[in-house]
Amino acid sequence: MTKNGKQAPAAAAAMQVGLIERALDASDIAVVMYDAADRLACCNTAFRHFHPDWSPHFRAGRPRHDILRDCLASGLIPPREEESGEVWIGRLVSERQPPWTKPEQQLADGRWLRGEFKVLEGGGILVTQVDITVERQREMTLLLQRSEAERADRSKTEFLSNMTHELRTPLNAILGFSELIMSEVNGPLGDARYRSYAASIRESGEYLLSIINDLLDMAKFNAGRTQLAEARVNPARIVAAVVRMVEGRARHGAVDFHAALEPPTPDLLADERQVKQMLLNLASNAVKFTPPGGEVHITGVMTEEGGYALIVRDTGIGMSEAEIPVALAPFGQIDSPLARGHHGSGLGLPLVKSMIEAHGGRLLLVSRPGMGTTATLLFPARRVLAEIAAPTGEQTAK
Repeated sequence: MTKNGKQAPAAAAAMQVGLIERALDASDIAVVMYDAADRLACCNTAFRHFHPDWSPHFRAGRPRHDILRDCLASGLIPPREEESGEVWIGRLVSERQPPWTKPEQQLADGRWLRGEFKVLEGGGILVTQVDITVERQREMTLLLQRSEAERADRSKTEFLSNMTHELRTPLNAILGFSELIMSEVNGPLGDARYRSYAASIRESGEYLLSIINDLLDMAKFNAGRTQLAEARVNPARIVAAVVRMVEGRARHGAVDFHAALEPPTPDLLADERQVKQMLLNLASNAVKFTPPGGEVHITGVMTEEGGYALIVRDTGIGMSEAEIPVALAPFGQIDSPLARGHHGSGLGLPLVKSMIEAHGGRLLLVSRPGMGTTATLLFPARRVLAEIAAPTGEQTAK
């Protein structure tokens, strides 16, 4: 103490050092420090607890070179095959490198540690190790859960795939024989109602087959087994084919259905079958959910980013913003008085979303109840081929 009762600088410094040492010993983090001359300055309790066999070699003031040599001789550090022990230790000391090859190591009792090695300003070294056993166990649990979930998904996908193939065989027979009955190949049916029955059988069978095909396609996408058959695709030709397939339904439902692509129309690098299926699903949905007197319009335009957009716009029943995610989820069904009168598997929009995303694009949906829906297939610029196809003019179906 000085005359005025204050501690001398040396005593205050010693108290501060003692406080730091007690704090380090109370820490759960293992701490080892070397001074600028590579002599051990500190080794706390946590380190000695993690490495009890190393403790006799970690004495304050000992050079790092001697500590490493003793640990190597005692078998505490694995020997290096590519260089002798002395050469290796000399390199670690001269290059100020840690003795471990990987930051994480597992102790004999099963615990995991993560180490960090820092060269301090002024030349000292700080080595820390943290117990990450709980973190590792959590990671292993998550990996196991993920593996089990993936295995369950694979089993479900294989089941769906097998079932759809099994169902297709008798269903094709039903469709074929109903067609033969309708055609009266082996003579007249006798009663005109039989033809109507056969037509109903065929219509129901075709609808069931479409659901089975959707299930199979969805199973393939979920399993990641779908590969794109990429080729040069002409959007105008696909739009024309979709128009031919949908215009009958539109006419039957008194829906004004037309298509027009803005020139110039580029060719796309895409899977033609999938592009046609995407557009057919969107156009069929639009016609199905548009009441008599409404309109469905297909158009195609280049985007500002150099991509290409195929757009299906209708004036149908529409959806609320909250219902759009439901419609995009597999088997999602919109629960509204307007939609209840229309049956469906709930796989059409999810399949379209999966297919366009497989092309690196996006499905955009904008809709308002009672105001209609606009569905956009957005193909990225890399799918647009440099050579622009010749203008094809407007294609219209009413």
